[in-house]
Amino acid sequence: MRAKDQSTAERPSLASLDVDGTGGPAESPMQRGSRALLRDINVSLLIELVRRSGAISRADLARQSGLSAPTVSTIVGQLLERGIFIEVATAPSNGGRPPVLLSVDPKAGYVIGIKLRGDGLTTVVCDLDAQVIATEEASASLVGDPAAAIQAIEQETRRALRAAAVPRSKVLGVGIGLSGVIDSSRGVCDFSHLLQWRDADLAQPLRRRLRLPVWVDNDVNTLAVAEKWAGDALTARDFVTLSVGRGIGLGIVIDRSLYRGARGGSGEFGHMIVEPGGPKCECGRFGCLEALVGEDAMRRRVGERHGREVSRDEFIAFAAAGDGATLEVLDSAGRKLGLAVANMITLLNPELLIICGEGTDLGSPFLTPVVTAVREQTFADLGRQVEVKIQRWGNDVWAVGAATLVLRESFSLPGPDEKSHAIWHRPGPER
Repeated sequence: MRAKDQSTAERPSLASLDVDGTGGPAESPMQRGSRALLRDINVSLLIELVRRSGAISRADLARQSGLSAPTVSTIVGQLLERGIFIEVATAPSNGGRPPVLLSVDPKAGYVIGIKLRGDGLTTVVCDLDAQVIATEEASASLVGDPAAAIQAIEQETRRALRAAAVPRSKVLGVGIGLSGVIDSSRGVCDFSHLLQWRDADLAQPLRRRLRLPVWVDNDVNTLAVAEKWAGDALTARDFVTLSVGRGIGLGIVIDRSLYRGARGGSGEFGHMIVEPGGPKCECGRFGCLEALVGEDAMRRRVGERHGREVSRDEFIAFAAAGDGATLEVLDSAGRKLGLAVANMITLLNPELLIICGEGTDLGSPFLTPVVTAVREQTFADLGRQVEVKIQRWGNDVWAVGAATLVLRESFSLPGPDEKSHAIWHRPGPER
């Protein structure tokens, strides 16, 4: 058994990158070899099986993967050498030598996740279990200014890495989540009405500045990736994440693959027009779902009932205190949103619906009518069969979602078109 106290300095690292931008090669030969190893289809399969099981023997890996014992032994040896796998215990034996159990070392690599807002960004450093090691908050005016965002991301990435005190050689990359239509293959924000950006290239300039891999995606998509990586959707095949708050968005996973649509615009659920000629939406159109049931819209209606502007904190306090006007607004909005979600359930027939976002702070007065409508308003009782989970919310959840985007892409498989596909797809047996 490999000694558990072997120092990381003695092992070849997952990454060997100059994150300070002080010069030198962006990627060492060992780093290139490690990335090639991780992207091998059989390697990715074994990593996924070990990660899901928590601890597993080589023999069980061979049985579950369909790979031959010699192939498993070779791959495991490489992953042990790089510190991705560790030997954690021995399993009970029915006779003979007890099998050694393998686990993924969460400290074998680290990822950076960033959530962009109009007024700033949240940055986290996470380990391979998507556990937060360090969090940084920064204020910056990013509306209409992608260049300011690039500068802020560079600065906050360096600051977060210093705060986390993790070895630079173990940083796998940076994930960025933001609202809008995102061309994730190029790392370009095609359009964001919240940030007022068009054709904003984030990935390429940040890769040059940070000397790190960079991935960019719609922020609600990153929440779906996080749920699949280490959340409630770990074993789900077809599920959706519904983000409620200022905006209303969907992350859609079909047959274990994130669905982005032809142009990266899938999941813009809040911008379905449900009331033609209705209230003006931030996107410039009228009658969007978001303009009717988004948090800002509800808060304005509560303010009208009270005859004054109501802050978000007051809005949440009114809901918790059972204020009559607030409860009426929440119930009405919840029913409208629930009907739209029920129609989506009828269309997609997911097995799991995860409701998340800052709007969950409003509690049962808002969420109960949503779930009730889902149960009652779908075709053929599909809504009664879907599992519904409501996630507790925290300020750094968006950034953790972006961080898991890096985990997914770092341990991904090249498809026939050379674009990566998640290791959620289990390959067939070895041929």
